[in-house]
Amino acid sequence: MTELPTNILTDAGFTADEADDIVQGLVQGIDLHQDTQRTHSVNIDELSPEKKEALERFNMAVAADR
Repeated sequence: MTELPTNILTDAGFTADEADDIVQGLVQGIDLHQDTQRTHSVNIDELSPEKKEALERFNMAVAADR
């Protein structure tokens, strides 16, 4: 498996653990929006505009790789 560009996320201020949670959420199909049960450390709806933009860039980079 190709190494994922998680540096896009960490460069925007996500911790390594948050970046891993995002990757795992995407792989497992977990909804990272409005997590009222706090099953993961990232709630996309509460992110700063900079982090939302980095997440979008990460998704585009990964999608382009497939």
